[in-house]
Amino acid sequence: MNESQEFQLRIFYLKKKILFPGCMINVSINPSDISDQLKKGEKILAYSIRNYFDIIFCRNRTATLSEVSEIETGESVKIQLKGLMRVRIKKISKKQNAFFKVITDETREVQETLREELRKKSQELVFLINVEESDRLINLLNFMVEPSQLTDFLANYFILDFPQRYVLYYELDVKKRSLKLITILDALIEKLKKKRESESK
Repeated sequence: MNESQEFQLRIFYLKKKILFPGCMINVSINPSDISDQLKKGEKILAYSIRNYFDIIFCRNRTATLSEVSEIETGESVKIQLKGLMRVRIKKISKKQNAFFKVITDETREVQETLREELRKKSQELVFLINVEESDRLINLLNFMVEPSQLTDFLANYFILDFPQRYVLYYELDVKKRSLKLITILDALIEKLKKKRESESK
């Protein structure tokens, strides 16, 4: 997609949920919430909202260009969305379609030491959480070289608090996002360590 060109797609509102690029999210919706039936493979915009004001004041807000990867119909429609990239909303038409432009993360040089710090923090968290798929997760992290991809994956996997996820999602400067993420991971590690200590007493 051309960054200077404006595009239009159907918009889907994620209430207090974040879809990071390269990650997946499952949502259930009422069929009446969308005028036309969604199709597998269709591209739509996933726009995270905290309240109605995020819809009114949407100009230049960030959304995620996403692809519908799975659809399950019934009393409600369950869809799985795969995040592709961040985009910038220019305007929303009748609450159903949005005009947008492609944006890119501000890729200031991220030192290798910063990437290694992120990997170490995530590995420490994996062992503290003691997840069954720890080996697979660590191997996956080792293959992630692109800082933008790494920060989005870690934020999606480890950060459950919505306000913190929101801050990380909206930070386009990858170096700043990395530093913010490290601070949040440090606090999470400290919290888990204290919990373990109290449980062992």
